[in-house]
Amino acid sequence: MFLDLATRLSGRRAGLALVYHRVDASQQDRDTHLVAAIGSDRFEDQLDRLRSRYRLVPASRLPEAVRTRRRGQRMPLAITFDDDLSSHVRFAMPMLVRRGMPATFFLSGASLDKPVAFWWERLQRAFEDAGVDEPELRRELSLAAPRGGSGGIRGIASEIEAMSPERREQVSRRLLRLTGADPSDGGLPRQDVGALVAAGFEIGFHTRRHHSLPPLSDEELERAMSEGRGELQELVGAELSLIAYPHGNADARVARAARDAGYRVGFTTVPESVVAGSDPMLLGRLYPSYDSVDRFELEIARMLRGKKARMRVRENESG
Repeated sequence: MFLDLATRLSGRRAGLALVYHRVDASQQDRDTHLVAAIGSDRFEDQLDRLRSRYRLVPASRLPEAVRTRRRGQRMPLAITFDDDLSSHVRFAMPMLVRRGMPATFFLSGASLDKPVAFWWERLQRAFEDAGVDEPELRRELSLAAPRGGSGGIRGIASEIEAMSPERREQVSRRLLRLTGADPSDGGLPRQDVGALVAAGFEIGFHTRRHHSLPPLSDEELERAMSEGRGELQELVGAELSLIAYPHGNADARVARAARDAGYRVGFTTVPESVVAGSDPMLLGRLYPSYDSVDRFELEIARMLRGKKARMRVRENESG
């Protein structure tokens, strides 16, 4: 209650966007999962705390809500999700609907017509389900032996993420051969995207191929901003004017390309609050704590008061 009162009495015009990925029945270990799921019980606790403390808005309205916020009013907060994950509809959507809470889902549309898993999901399956050990996997992917503590699933993921788009897609195909067909529930089919839209949730774009954007050439960057966008817009029935940059990576050049492509708001995963002077094309987002709900709220309060996050969630930034 003290944190809530102190935050509301602040005259600071600030807000915050949270970024989630997978929600599951059980919480997953962040040390062994590239994009660990938050447990449904913990997620529900967080939603209840957010609903009682903050003004929840869709991501598109967060900059305006920050600019118009007055002392004594609840600070605005946006809940966002990255990637095309079945858990969006299976777990997150029902919990949000029951509470009447808005959220924004950033999708690629890659799995509208058939199940598709991205390279980091195939890599996770190679370690978990296919039983492939690291030396064998490195041989199959033509990767050198790890150097000084850079091994394990995260070491391999970092190496793949640093590859060129063409090389990374080759590696993804090799991972598919190792693990077999992508799971039948891989991604979000048309009916699931339609369910999110019918429930009133906002949809943004996450690019079709999910390449980190700053290293791309101008031509590749322009293509990434548009490829698959029209098909997803047609399904959603509205213009996709929001973008979440893959892996949370963007710079001034990427932001300019997004603006030129007609996007109005863009999100990174830099852990910082949104303030009145924030560039709307380079807004930060915070990965929520998976620890106690009190720690979760403390981290949010610190960010809204202009403090830096105490820690950065151990993610591969794959979302």
